[in-house]
Amino acid sequence: MARDDTIVLGLDPGTDKCGVAVVSRQRGTLYQDVVPLAQLPEIVSRLAEEFAIDKVAIGDRTGAGQTYDQLVQAGIATPVTTVDEELTSRLARQRYWEDNPPRGLARLIPLGLRVPPRPVDDYAAVIIAERLLVQVGQRAADAR
Repeated sequence: MARDDTIVLGLDPGTDKCGVAVVSRQRGTLYQDVVPLAQLPEIVSRLAEEFAIDKVAIGDRTGAGQTYDQLVQAGIATPVTTVDEELTSRLARQRYWEDNPPRGLARLIPLGLRVPPRPVDDYAAVIIAERLLVQVGQRAADAR
């Protein structure tokens, strides 16, 4: 990893599950999954160690405060920032279909009417992490 690379752990918490993504400024998405909220502290600890996470970004809506508290109680030392998650659900569905284009007759269904066959909270977590990377990049550029 280049030292000027920033690696962000993005979290899209819900009431019972959480989208999780590790995103590198230089290498893109390194990991993504949807996990039970109860397992989040141990998963975050493992990912922080495995990927040398620089920052944690939590979506600012459902479950943000509870998720933040879980991370603090688990002793996560990585800086945690809340990020605006407006429109991430819609963008996550779009990105899911870009990565998994429909086949056969399903191609004829308009994008707005398609429903992914699984939760896309992991895609929302990728978008949340990317938003923090943009903010960090803007701050670095402003400091120059």
